[in-house]
Amino acid sequence: MRLRRRDELAGEEPHHGAAEGSTSRERAVPEGRRRALAWRTRNASAAAVGTAGTGVLLLARLVMAAASVIALLIALAIVLRDVDANSANTIVKGIHEGANFFAGAFTGLITFSGHPKRAITVDWGIALLVYLLVGAIVSKLIASVGRSGLLFERNHRAAPIS
Repeated sequence: MRLRRRDELAGEEPHHGAAEGSTSRERAVPEGRRRALAWRTRNASAAAVGTAGTGVLLLARLVMAAASVIALLIALAIVLRDVDANSANTIVKGIHEGANFFAGAFTGLITFSGHPKRAITVDWGIALLVYLLVGAIVSKLIASVGRSGLLFERNHRAAPIS
């Protein structure tokens, strides 16, 4: 393979009266190597964005998983309260305290005269739905950013991914 100087590639004569065999400041770069370097750089950039997109999708899954675990904890506390589970039991007490931590702000939202258990069931049920709804919305927003990163990678790769 013959190395060509940049001015030869452009169809110009060598600058500054340089002879054909003389050395100049411009490096001779093989044409195929230059193309390969450009494609490698493009692939590396696209791969980096794709990797970040994959990480963002993982974050979206973690957000939805956390919201689901919180909703499950609240649902379990509602069931344990409605079946009159032993509140002196350590497990039952821990579940109620955990649910109260996440759903405590919703306590007293709705009142029923003479039915305190029903009021807590409805209040914590609303909290459960809010956690699931907000978790799903936030997760979808985060996932859309991740999917756009993966789409960018697919569209900007030099060669199709097999």
